[in-house]
Amino acid sequence: MSTRVTKKLVTPFETCGATGAVLLVNLYDPQVPTLRLFLEALERAKLPYLITGNKLDLVDPRKVQQVQKELGQEFPVMSLLTGENVPAVVAEIEQRFPQGSRIVILGIFNSGKTSLIARLTGKDLRIGDIPGTTLEFEEHEWNGRVLIDSVGQVIDVNRPLMVGYDFTGCETPEEMFEKALRLEAEGILSSLVTAKEGFLQALALISERLERGGKIVTTGAGASALVAEEIAGQCYETGVPCLCITNNMAQALPVSFAKGTAEEEGGLARFIADQVTEKDVLIGISASGGTGFVYEAVRLAREKGALTVAITENLDTPLGKNAHVVIKSNAKPEGPSSTRIQTAHLAIGHALVCILAALRGITAEESIRYMLPEKIATKKMGIK
Repeated sequence: MSTRVTKKLVTPFETCGATGAVLLVNLYDPQVPTLRLFLEALERAKLPYLITGNKLDLVDPRKVQQVQKELGQEFPVMSLLTGENVPAVVAEIEQRFPQGSRIVILGIFNSGKTSLIARLTGKDLRIGDIPGTTLEFEEHEWNGRVLIDSVGQVIDVNRPLMVGYDFTGCETPEEMFEKALRLEAEGILSSLVTAKEGFLQALALISERLERGGKIVTTGAGASALVAEEIAGQCYETGVPCLCITNNMAQALPVSFAKGTAEEEGGLARFIADQVTEKDVLIGISASGGTGFVYEAVRLAREKGALTVAITENLDTPLGKNAHVVIKSNAKPEGPSSTRIQTAHLAIGHALVCILAALRGITAEESIRYMLPEKIATKKMGIK
């Protein structure tokens, strides 16, 4: 089974025999709705827990206070990178959980779960900023306790289709249909707050590039490729030159959609970056923020002086770090999927293109003209 699939199939943490939990908060990209789901799961399991914030070096005190307010409680914060406040947090863990405890370390992707275990145990563990670096529960001995590394999603494989919708409690197709549409709408509305700042910033910068004769290039994989294609199509309907390059290979599109064909192909990233100049804009779309050729294309395009924009659910990822501007959705707290996040990204893309057109004064008549066929004389059939 490929890692693309297994990173979505996560055994409920209750089965790992934990007697306590540490919930790590990525202060840089806290994703509070997801943290609330973790807290609900902990309270449902009646596990004692400690919340602690990481990546203090990337935020100011106001951000810390904001996250604590949204979660409704204060908690110790630290930076595993610089070591700030780490001894105090370690002491709190030792005090909270006596020897013999089995402590599961929980949190979203890239919150520092494996980094914390590596620091405590002194082990050289595999650590990275790509979502899905840890794909299974792993146990590590520490000071008379067991630390259990976990995966950064809240997926219960015992619930049907939770990677898209959780239909728990629905008994009829009608109830499922109503719930699916409500969840899609909620995904868009939940993204309103997180996406607004980046969206407005990207809008202004893209407008400047277009005024200077630049073009837009869009890219993505699987479901995100469909979003990239939609944005490019609407750009042409409003007179904006736009290229779309994805890994969706015509007849293989369903395979690419489900299995991520060519996501690791660096040559595709270079090909995409070759189409971009310093006057242009590259929009990279990835639900996880960890699609290989997408974030690499964004990195290469940024090196060339192009404006790079990311549309993603996860800020603290290779895609987010290589983009000048991030438009962050907040559509699915359980983790990346191709349903609600895709819908939110489509809505963001539609808004971006239509507002660009409105700012440029494009009328309905002009837009229709861009859609009309432009026939030219060509050779007759059979003549080579």
